[in-house]
Amino acid sequence: MNIISEGDNHLAPLDYSSLLNKILEVLPSQNPFQFSPDDSRLRINIDKIADLVANSQVESPLASASGIRCATINLSDRTSKNFPEQIRLIRDRLQNLLIAALPPNKTVESAISQLLTDLQSFQGTKPSLGFTYPFGEYTGLQKQRLSLQRHRSGSDSLLKLHKLIITVKDVKGFDSQLSSSLDNYIQQEFSEETESDLEELSDTLEELIKNQKSDFYKLKRVMYTEAIGMLKREAKIRYLEFILENVNDSVDGKIYLQDLIRRLRLLEEYINDINRGYGHYQVNYAGKSVNYRDLFSRAEALDILPIIPLIEGYLGETKDDTKGEQQFIFGFKLKFGGTVQAYGDKPLSVLDYYLNLIDPESQEHKAGLGDSFKSDYFKEKVLKIIFLYYFIFASRSNPLADNYQENSELNYEPVSVFEQQVLPVLKGSDEEAKKKIFAKIKEGIEKFNVKIKIEKLRQLLKDLLKDKPILKRREYPLYLGVKRGILERDLDRILTDATFFKPVFGEKSREALKYIAIREPHVDSSYLCNLSVSIAVEDIRYFPTDDRQIFSMAYDITNIKALPILLVPFTEENCQNIYNNSFKDQKPILFIYNHKKLREQIFNNPDSPKAFIYRFTFSLLIYICLKVLLESVKDKLFIPIVRLQLNIKQNSTPEEEFMRSLSKILSHLLSEEHQSSTQGFCVKNLNPYKIENGLSSLYSVLPKKFKFNASSYNTQLDKLAIIIVSSRESDASWRGGERISNLLGEVVGVERLQDGTVRLERLNTFAANYEHQQMFQRPTIVIDEVDKLYRQGYRHFMYIAKSPYSSTLNMTQSDEDESLFFMSTPVLKALKGDRDDIKIYPVFFDKYYVVNLGQTVSSLYIQDTLELTSLVEDPSKKAVVFFNLFNGIKVGQDDERYYNGVISYATLLNVYDDILDDEDIRRGLIYDRENNPIKNDILQYLTLFHFSRYEAVPRKNRNISFKLDPYENIIGDDAVGKLSVFKHTTRSVSFNSLAFLTEVRRALNVEGEERK
Repeated sequence: MNIISEGDNHLAPLDYSSLLNKILEVLPSQNPFQFSPDDSRLRINIDKIADLVANSQVESPLASASGIRCATINLSDRTSKNFPEQIRLIRDRLQNLLIAALPPNKTVESAISQLLTDLQSFQGTKPSLGFTYPFGEYTGLQKQRLSLQRHRSGSDSLLKLHKLIITVKDVKGFDSQLSSSLDNYIQQEFSEETESDLEELSDTLEELIKNQKSDFYKLKRVMYTEAIGMLKREAKIRYLEFILENVNDSVDGKIYLQDLIRRLRLLEEYINDINRGYGHYQVNYAGKSVNYRDLFSRAEALDILPIIPLIEGYLGETKDDTKGEQQFIFGFKLKFGGTVQAYGDKPLSVLDYYLNLIDPESQEHKAGLGDSFKSDYFKEKVLKIIFLYYFIFASRSNPLADNYQENSELNYEPVSVFEQQVLPVLKGSDEEAKKKIFAKIKEGIEKFNVKIKIEKLRQLLKDLLKDKPILKRREYPLYLGVKRGILERDLDRILTDATFFKPVFGEKSREALKYIAIREPHVDSSYLCNLSVSIAVEDIRYFPTDDRQIFSMAYDITNIKALPILLVPFTEENCQNIYNNSFKDQKPILFIYNHKKLREQIFNNPDSPKAFIYRFTFSLLIYICLKVLLESVKDKLFIPIVRLQLNIKQNSTPEEEFMRSLSKILSHLLSEEHQSSTQGFCVKNLNPYKIENGLSSLYSVLPKKFKFNASSYNTQLDKLAIIIVSSRESDASWRGGERISNLLGEVVGVERLQDGTVRLERLNTFAANYEHQQMFQRPTIVIDEVDKLYRQGYRHFMYIAKSPYSSTLNMTQSDEDESLFFMSTPVLKALKGDRDDIKIYPVFFDKYYVVNLGQTVSSLYIQDTLELTSLVEDPSKKAVVFFNLFNGIKVGQDDERYYNGVISYATLLNVYDDILDDEDIRRGLIYDRENNPIKNDILQYLTLFHFSRYEAVPRKNRNISFKLDPYENIIGDDAVGKLSVFKHTTRSVSFNSLAFLTEVRRALNVEGEERK
């Protein structure tokens, strides 16, 4: 397990001996296994053991947290040999406890066999709470081809995309421009100094440029990391200006759009005012101090407004080395101020939700202050709302007043009032005065009927989105500049500190941001140097064609045994009733926990050492219990894991979040040898629709068969393997150096059967831990998967990872291959090996959103590569978009369901010389020739994969639609890797539960192999 030896890295050495010994000590007195009197059900209580361990005296596995970001599996040399033995001892103790709990005359094999159920026995006419589901056939499914044509009338269009293109020019020339400007600064500012001083200044500049830890490189790093975020924030305002340019003066509500733009500009100017120091923006509330310049330097800082453009969706990133340009392409999506699921499951408008949070008398405000875990976050959020909502909504104009003049909105100046009346209070220590200010701001927003203004603005934006005419592309040329004010003018300080810059490059370099600004492209001597940039907005349209394919989909569940699992807060009476009425007869293995006790005694501080020990113990024991139970099963099972929870996902308590994350981890690990999936049901919100969709999601990974209408389509490709990969850090230091990561993924097999039916099945998942760089050089677990699939007759492999777009400027000439991660040349070379008959298709994906122009749409696609260059065209021809799939389901709340999701696929060319044949990739993914069946088959199979993961059941006027993102369990914000991370015994350090249990599995499997 000691992937990197102790002493040659900055990683924290870990020692789990004390914790594992405590578990071994507690186990003999607490048998978690209990069979029902009729031997047909098994209840397991891990919760009691985990609680006892968490309340015991245990040494922290983490001796020192200094400089450590995450620590999981980098065991100290002293304990690395004992770890597998302790894990196997725990396994042996659990085996003995299981045997002790067996009914008379039963073996483990016979007892477990009695718990298995034929999956077909869950077949029912309609879904019901429990595991009953109609595993039927869905007929009449279809997909329709779209066309991207530049010169058609907008009145014919079906979908609309407002595309954002950010272009940064001469990126690589920034170094020389900056050094030249500093040289000029010496000549101009210090021309009267002695020749000796001038020579020393020149030497200082030369050393500054050579030393990669100097302020010269710190400024570069700020530009490198912050530029795109700043440009994205600017793009949001430019998009509003783009809309304003296309709104007639007679349109009701236009003044509110003008005023929103005006106030956003005032906010930007205020936050970046060079004459106000960093400390000027320091405010506090209830002991939490924040800096407004920090908070509002982030791209997403404005997103809590009711109405604001969101940049959601990454279409691509390109480089043109001949022009020295780097381009970032996104999609816009407007936030319309819909509803937010508030406390008590009561939906509120966005405005009311945030006003409620700042109201000192509200239950939510008091609860936020009283939550020991989240109070700091809550206080920061309150201060953020106060600033933003004051700047955008404070007004003296009431739209319901008899003498109301719309133009008066443009006369209110928020800066001066904020400076005089609000900021001094927020900077002070009088907490009651702050609460009065909060209440006054809320009262003012309500008194002057801001909600009416928001509603009029919302209607204006909705109407414009639904307009059919195609808007003319708009480009905004700009400069991203560094202000001369960043320069130090004192000669002695320059020579003493060996830098030409003011001391603004602290730990986070936030103070430096006020000297970086986006401005209009004209000569301005107050700037040291500039990058030429442009922000462009383009109206892209999608048109329907008559090309449709019709097919059917059916579950293939014959000869599949199921072992259902239920995770329940069993001390809650309603959960007990639901279990007895809906689940009991289906014989799930029941894992129980005491929700109330956990909430009050363990997760009252979710980041405490006690909470870590509970999570650690519960996760470890539940996994080993399942391993022990499954050891006696020779068949490949389907293991559905259902959770009953007391709150909806958005309002989950910390213990519910843990149980949700754990069930996903278990499902992933169990799917390496079996099939497993997981789903939660909120007991407060059980209606037929939610039950149907929940069960549909639970069974989405089961094998499916697809049949095409005789005249629709016939595939020719026998087999296609789809391999999806991702990773998550497990051990790392803030000081850099070595890292360890957990590599995870899943494998899907697509096979054409003799009768022309296409069968699709998730074959398995995988996970393994690697030294970080090794993972991008030779990931042996993925290589092993390819070898195994090759032996099973697979020759075509679609190898999928998240787009490696960086959202940062590439200001150096570093090897581009380093940024390809799982798609790096060494990885692809290792996967292919010396097999000439393997075809590997490296594929990236990302999502964006388009406006539905009012028609009912089914599942749509574009695979014409030439047309797709309208979205992204890489001058280097290395990245090529080859496929877009459009989901027929609108996203968002009811009043803002204007958007359809799109998943966009791209591949790489001219990257893998002498490793992969570009012609194979072109033929498999790019060429649009009529006689290119291989591309048609691959994209057809990819589409069927999306359909196979559908989660929303059909409705009266809508058939099922494909799953927009079938990769979300592996890649993304809700993926198992991300959900696996929680706080260590020290709050500042993270722990990766999936990485840890991967090592536990390795310890158990190694002994199993040795015994064989």
